[in-house]
Amino acid sequence: MANESTYTSMSTLVNAIWETALLTASEQEIMPKLVRVFTGDGLGARKWASYTGGTWISNVPEADDLAAQTFTPAVAGTFTPTIQGAQYFLTDARIKSDPFGAQQDAGQDLGRLAAVAKDTDLVGLFSSFTGGTVGSAGGTLTWANVQRAAAYLRAAFAPGPYMCVLRPEQWYYLTSPTSGVPTLMQDPKFMDILDSDYYAASWSGVNFIIDANITSGTAAYAGMFSRDAMGLDLRKAFGIEPQRDASRSGGGWELNATEWFAYGVFRAKFGVQMIGTSS
Repeated sequence: MANESTYTSMSTLVNAIWETALLTASEQEIMPKLVRVFTGDGLGARKWASYTGGTWISNVPEADDLAAQTFTPAVAGTFTPTIQGAQYFLTDARIKSDPFGAQQDAGQDLGRLAAVAKDTDLVGLFSSFTGGTVGSAGGTLTWANVQRAAAYLRAAFAPGPYMCVLRPEQWYYLTSPTSGVPTLMQDPKFMDILDSDYYAASWSGVNFIIDANITSGTAAYAGMFSRDAMGLDLRKAFGIEPQRDASRSGGGWELNATEWFAYGVFRAKFGVQMIGTSS
């Protein structure tokens, strides 16, 4: 047969059917709900102090005076806020011609960038914890490691409940059939605090959270901590300010996203490093 009229013969003239535009897949903001949050205005540094403790005298002679001991605060740390931000510029031609909702998609992606950056900053502090270390490079985390990390925190008088934030692969190794998984529970109160997509389970005063923003590798740093182990100092909430620029490319809109904050270790001994492979 010959001279058939087929789709192939005119396919280049047919417009494609676009369903949607996919934003970059990424983890969202998890850690800010798990740490101590401070608020304020401006960019002034926030400092905090700690006291040197005295010694209790258990046997004072009957006629003796007590000797005064020093009780003086010293600066223990500083949070210095910075301005962070990102911009997309959409020309009028792009906005009017784009088959997708370019402005809305761009705004959503700016929010994603901010959330991922803040979360990545906070999980990057796990390697700065000084409350102890469990696990090893190249090894897989075990329930014995979990128990040991919790013991370190309890011995340091860190208030509970404790958060154990792991990469997905580390949680996989912990919950594989051969790992001796204990009876895990679900805490409804904690589920209300954190999105259930990231909250995995609770056990023995420890809440397990999955966060793929932890840097992967054979020695991935997860962490178990009390809320005061880290601090997030928010000065200006995330926001997007559109600004018209008529001189660029025949006109268009800048989408300017900014946020002001500081972050850092607050009480380092209230956090334990958990090292294990994510391979």
